[in-house]
Amino acid sequence: MPFIAGRTLRFWLKASRSQSLGQSLTPYLLGTLLAVSTWAFAPPTEPIDLNLIAAICGFLGVAFAHSGLNLLDDYFDYTSGAVAERQALADGGMRARMGKCAYLTDGLSIKDVAVAGAGFLGVATVFGTLVLIFRGPWTVAFAAAALVLGYLYSGPPLKLSYHALGEVVIGIIFGPVLLSAAYFVACARVDPVAVWASVPSGLLTINILNAHAIMDFGPDKAARRTTLVVALGSQKAGLVVAAILLLASYAAVIIGVVLGALTQASLAVLLTLPLAGEFWRLLRAYVYHPEIDHPPKPWYGPLGNWDTIRNLGIDWFMLRWYLSRNLLMYFVAVLAVASFIRW
Repeated sequence: MPFIAGRTLRFWLKASRSQSLGQSLTPYLLGTLLAVSTWAFAPPTEPIDLNLIAAICGFLGVAFAHSGLNLLDDYFDYTSGAVAERQALADGGMRARMGKCAYLTDGLSIKDVAVAGAGFLGVATVFGTLVLIFRGPWTVAFAAAALVLGYLYSGPPLKLSYHALGEVVIGIIFGPVLLSAAYFVACARVDPVAVWASVPSGLLTINILNAHAIMDFGPDKAARRTTLVVALGSQKAGLVVAAILLLASYAAVIIGVVLGALTQASLAVLLTLPLAGEFWRLLRAYVYHPEIDHPPKPWYGPLGNWDTIRNLGIDWFMLRWYLSRNLLMYFVAVLAVASFIRW
């Protein structure tokens, strides 16, 4: 069934990089499950107002909002000339990940992308309105913070992703803002457990973007897009940032357990250390030996349609991107399960 510009909802979801939805939906689910855990273990004298219908509406709202903002990001990058510059660099022999806006074929225009992005945000607004009815005006503050920051990531006048602030902005959105919002929507309150759990979620989201920027260092610098790595001046500096982000994520959980904000079972996130180590090893290998191929291993987790990725010639990029995404998802999943284990 056509959704916008004669294309189906499935088409536009794929165009909006649906594989990146794990960055937003996984933290949202963590916030919701933390709320359920709080409700399940609450003493009878302190009943929790759990509302799973509101939580589901919020989940769908986040999915459509994230998809819409991704499409608007494509729109702003295309209209600013960034996509054309990257193509020119690739045509000139520079190793650059291509494919952004590649769906603009068969009569589609960049205006259709803007309309689709607005359409997704419109659907998100409907679900957001339902959440507002369930949970009151505080939800507007959470939604407004996420949408404004999401727009300013690549939209004018600030275009934060072009001025070494994009990574931090996305970390804030997918960390403290989104996780706290999910917790509030589900149980009408925000507790230390949600705030503390949002720290590694935000840091590991920044890690995804930092890895992206390390691999796109040359094209970003040539196209005058100042990511954090470009601002630091080298891919090696980006590797140091990646190590700090990873170590800080695990340290945040350990400190949270010591302070009593997280259950001791949360220390099970240490089981994801091999994946974190492998991710950093492959990222370092890219910086020092980008010409060497590294076939994926079964324990890396889901890697999308890998045969198609290899045929497109972007496996060198997507392997590391998927590893950073999977690390976030597994890390968050462990925290969610651990919240139901009271020791």
